Amino acid sequence: MPIACLLSQVNTFNNGQAIFMRLIKTLTLVFALISCALHAQESKESTAPKIEHPDAPQWTLSTQDGKQISFSDYAGKPVIITFWGTWCPYCKKLHPGLEKVRAKYEEQGLVVLGISVNEQDGAKPQDFLTKNGIHFLTLVEGDDIAEDAFQVFGTPTTLFISPQGKILGRTMESNPEDPRFDKIAAYLVGLQD
Repeated sequence: MPIACLLSQVNTFNNGQAIFMRLIKTLTLVFALISCALHAQESKESTAPKIEHPDAPQWTLSTQDGKQISFSDYAGKPVIITFWGTWCPYCKKLHPGLEKVRAKYEEQGLVVLGISVNEQDGAKPQDFLTKNGIHFLTLVEGDDIAEDAFQVFGTPTTLFISPQGKILGRTMESNPEDPRFDKIAAYLVGLQD
């Protein structure tokens, strides 16, 4: 048999073996990718971090007229608390949006509270709100509660508290038309027993 024939048979054998080896490598790679994807999905499901929402701190503050109000007065209700000041332009901008949410969800149990901070002596935050068509209750002299209990260091800061007393989130958003306020209020109301 001429050498050229032998070489062509060896090359054919080598080409067939090379194709077979490429097929094995490809199948191994596909299997490894599928295996990794399945493992990642299982890991994601089994080790997904559980979000722990902190308990809202207990506090007692006064209204402008001196009536004592405690957080425990709202046990079992969803609460939105906004920390604000009569001197804060962004707070003034936000108030109509919170008032809209209060009016829409109050009958369903939602409580919207203001806590004024950093006010000058003689400031009348509730009068300020009422004069501007805002009807949610505001509490006064909330500086210590804001900083120590809630770690609030700027205004407006709005907190969203579940009926179970957990702080679910916070924002410094001041856009009264932000649709998230309405969505969050609806969600909070839906959490009631």
